[in-house]
Amino acid sequence: MTTVTYREGKTSHPELYPEISNYARKLARAWHQWQAAREIESMPLDVRKDIGWPSADDTDERKAM
Repeated sequence: MTTVTYREGKTSHPELYPEISNYARKLARAWHQWQAAREIESMPLDVRKDIGWPSADDTDERKAM
């Protein structure tokens, strides 16, 4: 997804809204981790074992990551 925004004269400053900026960073980080986990989970089992990805059996009642 791509978002293009045009601003005239004003620039946004993340320090003006630190709570919103921190929350947005946390959301972005969680989304990237979720994407990476999905990509790794889509790999064949042999490849996941070679890179050291834990199997679902090794985790405690939840999927890896």
